[in-house]
Amino acid sequence: MSVLTGRARQGLIGTVLIAAVVLASLNLNRLPLVGNSDVIGARFAEAGGLRGGDSVMVSGAEIGKVREVRLEDGAVTADLALTDDDVVLGEETEARIVTTTLLGRAAVELVPHGSGELQAGDVIPVERTSSPYSITSALNRLTTESGQIDKEALQRALDQTASVLEGSQDSVGPALRGITDISRVIAANDEQLSVLLDRAARVTDVLADRDEEIASLLTAGESLFSELDARQQIIDELLSSARSLAGQLTAVLEENAQVIGPALNQLNEIVDVLNRNRKALQDTITGLRGYATAFGDAASTGPWFDAYIQNLTDPVTLVPVLSGILP
Repeated sequence: MSVLTGRARQGLIGTVLIAAVVLASLNLNRLPLVGNSDVIGARFAEAGGLRGGDSVMVSGAEIGKVREVRLEDGAVTADLALTDDDVVLGEETEARIVTTTLLGRAAVELVPHGSGELQAGDVIPVERTSSPYSITSALNRLTTESGQIDKEALQRALDQTASVLEGSQDSVGPALRGITDISRVIAANDEQLSVLLDRAARVTDVLADRDEEIASLLTAGESLFSELDARQQIIDELLSSARSLAGQLTAVLEENAQVIGPALNQLNEIVDVLNRNRKALQDTITGLRGYATAFGDAASTGPWFDAYIQNLTDPVTLVPVLSGILP
């Protein structure tokens, strides 16, 4: 009995060891000391059919597996176990759930972006993830919603539509031909429309970039117009004063026309005399320069000096001098 008990104990221990080895081999990457994969997280708005064991890919190449998919704080968190150490994922890496088979098998595709490198334990936020549109769920919803349609009401609506179209068939044909012509024109000028829309987009971008300058310009223009409106009365008064001054000057000229005319005539005669004697005046100034130089040299030789002025005693010379001195 003791022998059987010992063999049973050995068999039990062997079975447990075999089960532990199998479980460890199936979860090798999860073991803390043996696993060689880095685990990062990705948060998605929807699961999109993703489940544990699905592939993690970069540019179509598998670099790991989805370890676990769970719901946290209203979003889906997927743990991604990466097994390819040669792939470098930047700090701005994006993740999206893609469908890899016709039966709807999902996978996570990583798109590396940014500098640096994602570390184990980092989580890609919802802002940098996207979920696929599930055809299966959409068909299921279509089946459910189509089953709720009132078929009799739909039939009546179609009959009513058919009767309306039948009554307006003379107008529908030209309208459809007009729509066809418009479509042909648009198709024939699609390149020009594309260029026009592209230029309009660039103009819009420039205006959007300069919105502060445009707003400042409009504000300055409004201030300018406000100031001009405030100064309108002053400008009116200035124009009125200028008109009054012009009238007064006109009256002064009319009253003194007899005086101003002869004065201007005499001034013209003086200018004519000066112009006729310009050469003599220039020669006088030139001769005076030499005389002044010699006179300065003579005056600087001592406390006394002798000077000679030619024709000083000539009556012709003395008359102008004496007329200015004598009363």
